[in-house]
Amino acid sequence: MEEKAKYEPNVGKTYWLLAIRSLCPTSTTGIIDCTSIPAGTKLQTDGVERGVTTDAFYHVTLEDGRTGYVEAFGLLRFATDVDPAQAAADCKRRGDPRIGMTARQVVATCWGKPGRVDRRETARGVTERYVYGKARFLLLHNGIVTSVQVSGRLR
Repeated sequence: MEEKAKYEPNVGKTYWLLAIRSLCPTSTTGIIDCTSIPAGTKLQTDGVERGVTTDAFYHVTLEDGRTGYVEAFGLLRFATDVDPAQAAADCKRRGDPRIGMTARQVVATCWGKPGRVDRRETARGVTERYVYGKARFLLLHNGIVTSVQVSGRLR
């Protein structure tokens, strides 16, 4: 019951899958009786049940009307509650970082906050390397973007 209580706050939420998941007819069905749901599918959780083991399963309704059960831990790990279409539109509106931007302006772009900042201080000032995922980097000198690197190319 403790496992089920952990997942109950997510009942009623809408999610978009980031990876393939299995939709099962019951929470006790073996995986062989389940069907695959592709990444990008929108679904809504409308209940949570305990499975055969101690794992919990969400009862879900897919955007095409199908219903079934999805393993709760896997759903939360491989799904997002952010609408990808809305996120893409927001990203397009905010734009990418450009040379000449300040550090504050960079964080307001589509790239947002960096995953890591490497900082070096010399007599000429402070150089920072903003490290993002997917081979994206920014170099800032004294708080101003001096280069943008995407997939191994400087622009």
